[in-house]
Amino acid sequence: MSSVSKILELIGYALIGGTIYSFLGMNGDPLRWPVFWGCAGGALAIIAYNSVMRKKKQAS
Repeated sequence: MSSVSKILELIGYALIGGTIYSFLGMNGDPLRWPVFWGCAGGALAIIAYNSVMRKKKQAS
């Protein structure tokens, strides 16, 4: 596993943690939903990027 994949995995875990925290721990905070959707979107982007990189690696 390359170092870039490892770093993206750690960032993904942090984004998932931010998503969970914003959903459960930020009640009443006006930043709750922007943080939630930002973290969820970032995690989804990392998943999509890894999927594309795997397909490229298998094709070559």
